[in-house]
Amino acid sequence: MNTKECITFLENGTISLKSIAEQWEDGWNPEQEDPALLHDNYIKCLVSCYVSKYADLSTSIIHAVKSENYFAYALAGRALIEITATLHYYINSQYIPLLSKDVLTVEDMNKLIEISDKHLRGGRFDWATFLERDFDKMREDVRLKIKNKGKAPDTDSLLKKQVNVVTCLNKWAKQTPEVMIAYDLFCDLVHPNIGSSFLVASVSKDGLFFTKNKGEQIGKQVVDETFVLLLSIAHREFGELIQTLLLMAGSVKEK
Repeated sequence: MNTKECITFLENGTISLKSIAEQWEDGWNPEQEDPALLHDNYIKCLVSCYVSKYADLSTSIIHAVKSENYFAYALAGRALIEITATLHYYINSQYIPLLSKDVLTVEDMNKLIEISDKHLRGGRFDWATFLERDFDKMREDVRLKIKNKGKAPDTDSLLKKQVNVVTCLNKWAKQTPEVMIAYDLFCDLVHPNIGSSFLVASVSKDGLFFTKNKGEQIGKQVVDETFVLLLSIAHREFGELIQTLLLMAGSVKEK
């Protein structure tokens, strides 16, 4: 596919994703007492959440390419890979091993709900302290994290710690090494490296310029070379994973 065909493909996929997100009217209901119904509620919320994020990111990519904002294309593209990797991790490393049982025990059911709660609400930022505007504590936590070589201090946050996206990527890349190739590429396009510099550069007979209006835009060439790779890694896998997640709703049997 060329870039124009990639855009059309992504536009059609975005329409489908939005329709999935809008098909459920029930909101998150953690007070549901029936474990099977609570599990279904989490799954429906997760599906809606994922497809909504993916649709927004896809729309951002479409607008970025059409408006020649190639840096925004790279940012949204990397995010697509990250959320797909996270979904891949939870389905293959968390859900499937548990749901492969014919019947779940009470302990299994509690574990399943715990996984889904972390999946939906997990985070790696102390939102409670931030919203309380306790910036002194946040500054001290930063100092402790640096002192502990990157290990964040324990918090009393009600949010569970989300799995690191690098862990998710590594799990996926063991099966599909191309995933890490694509992710490393898009990281270079986002970080202050030569990749991101290319996105704002242009070239003409007079030389190479790090602005987009001096000749042929290098960012356009980067998009032409990477768009199909992005879709082949993220979009195809995401569709299959979402279908798997959808099938989990209503599938749990408790002993």
